[in-house]
Amino acid sequence: MIALSTKLTLLVLLLPISIVAILDVATYRVYGTLIIEASNVLSSILVFLLVWERLRESLSKKLEYLDDNIFLSLHSKLQDDSNQVWTQDEIRKARDDLKRHARFMIIALFPRKLLKKLGDFLSLHEAFCEKFQQLLELGEVRFGRPVNRWNFLHYLGFDLWCSQPSPEEEKAYKEIAETMKREQRDLVANTKALFVEARARRKQISEELEEFLKCNNLRLKPELESPFR
Repeated sequence: MIALSTKLTLLVLLLPISIVAILDVATYRVYGTLIIEASNVLSSILVFLLVWERLRESLSKKLEYLDDNIFLSLHSKLQDDSNQVWTQDEIRKARDDLKRHARFMIIALFPRKLLKKLGDFLSLHEAFCEKFQQLLELGEVRFGRPVNRWNFLHYLGFDLWCSQPSPEEEKAYKEIAETMKREQRDLVANTKALFVEARARRKQISEELEEFLKCNNLRLKPELESPFR
C-alpha cells in the first residue's frame, strides 16, 4: 500500500519535473536547443517544491480531520463483533461521508475499493437482519417475551458471546433453539450463512482499513486524556 504523501509527491513534484526534463531532452535531441534553460529549470523545481510543501500540509490537515471524524469511529465499529447484531447506521454514514469529503485533488483518501466493499457488507448485513428478524419474532412467540439477542443466536449455533442466563432461561433457550433448528431448518441455515459471510467481509475491511491507517501514520484508537490535566 502506497502512503498518501507518496502519491502526492509523485503527482505534484516528480511528475511535473519529469515532464519538464523529458521535454527538454526531446527538444534538444530534435532541434539542438532547450525549451527551458538550466537556470529556469532550477526555478521551476523550486516552485514545484513550494507548491508540494503547501499541499502536503493541507493533506496532513485533511487526514487529521478524517481521522477524528470518520476513520476512528469506522475502525471501532468494524472491529466490534457484537455490533453485527444491530443496524449499521454509523458504518453507512461513514461510507457516505467518505464519498463526499475524502478526496484531495484527484487522490482518494481511503483504501482502494473501500466504498464498494462497505456497500457490499451493508447489503449482506441487511439481508442477515431480515432473516434474523424472522427468527427473533418466532423465538419471542415461543419464549413468551422479548429475548436476549446474543443468547438467542448463541443457542441457535451462532459463534457469538452470550451472557450466562439463569438455569430456567438456559433450558428455555435450548428447547426453543432445538425446535427452531428442526422446524425452521432452512431459515436458520440461511441466516447463519449470511452472518458468517458478513462477518468475514467486515473483518477483511477492518484489516485493510487498519493497514491504511498505519501506512499513513493515523491513529487506530482515540488518545486517552490524562485525568490530571
